[in-house]
Amino acid sequence: MNKTSNKESIQDTLTRLRANRNPQQAATGKNATHSTKQGSQINTPTRSKASKKSIAVNAAERKTEANKIIKHLLLGELTQGQALKSLRINILGLKQDVFARLVDVSRKTLSDIENDRGSYNTEILNKVFKPFGLKVGLIPSSPNTLKSLLIDNE
Repeated sequence: MNKTSNKESIQDTLTRLRANRNPQQAATGKNATHSTKQGSQINTPTRSKASKKSIAVNAAERKTEANKIIKHLLLGELTQGQALKSLRINILGLKQDVFARLVDVSRKTLSDIENDRGSYNTEILNKVFKPFGLKVGLIPSSPNTLKSLLIDNE
């Protein structure tokens, strides 16, 4: 970790988690987060996909997809749990256990949130949504009011 920064980046956290999961790979000095076998693959994250159906996407596509998911969440078309699951899979491509370790919650807690079970406080919800630049807040309960506010501010 960089001594000038007290905060560990998501990429650094993923590297540390992968190294903990596969200590032999870390001992050989192999970089767990980047492939250098081909010049075109340098700086391409390597990870196990959360789903065999998920495909690798570039940063612009991830941002577009994240914005779509957030928009559906704000308009009440997705629940918090559905949005979190979509963001975790489609944006980060991580399995529940890896993401749960990343945000420091149990896998069961993450599963409960994604399946809209239980009632979790804002601290827990903020932890799981933080990697996506989101936090719990107040929005109008009416999707029509929200739409009109967003349209008026354009």
